[in-house]
Amino acid sequence: MIFLYDGTFEGFLSAVFDAFLCKEKVEIGKKCGWQPQLFSETVEVETVPEKAERVADKLLSVCGRRGFSSIVYIFLSEVEKCETYDFYLIKTLFKRGTKAFSYFQNEKIFQAVNIRKKVAREFDKLLGLLRFTELSSGMFYAPFEPEFNILPLVTTHFYERLSGTKWMIHDLRRGIAVYHAEGNTENVEFIDEMTSHLNMIAVLGKSENEEDFAKMWKNYFKTIAIESRINPKLQRQFMPQRYWKYMTEKN
Repeated sequence: MIFLYDGTFEGFLSAVFDAFLCKEKVEIGKKCGWQPQLFSETVEVETVPEKAERVADKLLSVCGRRGFSSIVYIFLSEVEKCETYDFYLIKTLFKRGTKAFSYFQNEKIFQAVNIRKKVAREFDKLLGLLRFTELSSGMFYAPFEPEFNILPLVTTHFYERLSGTKWMIHDLRRGIAVYHAEGNTENVEFIDEMTSHLNMIAVLGKSENEEDFAKMWKNYFKTIAIESRINPKLQRQFMPQRYWKYMTEKN
């Protein structure tokens, strides 16, 4: 039985609610782009906030905020079949509590936990590697291209730390962004597909002071380096090369 939802986290939890008592083998996927499978019965799930809230409350009571965040991380991964792996992890959490996270003899649980680790690893790295540039408008802008859809996680982190600053974090890979000003954060709606993937630095330009700050940061980066102990392999381990494109000190 395949349960199709609208792509939102609330919709996913609604699908978990509807699929929970199903006796057949369950898969969960997004309605958008789903390819019909021969001999597979599909059910289109209606997103019902009350159902989603009941599942969320149960999860929080069973595994706490940290366990619940694991479910969110897996959902945000966008890995193939991540919703199905997430569903079986949730079912096991309800039965076994937090012991479910070490129930590796189950292939789906193993895949779910492995995905969670990869998302958490990228999130932790980008908290230190994300770079903001001051634009001519006075807004601080941070473009990036994460492997996983971690924009919601990054947004929460910087909302708490840059509450008094006007900023935008832009996932150029997915064409989505979040804008923050005067204590309010909202998703950005782009005009079209082209603008959603356009680096705003190229459009608006940098502020007058930005080049000076960039030079100071590059000089600091060079100054603290000990030439005899430079280890490119170790550097790439902590600063993966795929992130260098938007890092001031590497350009």
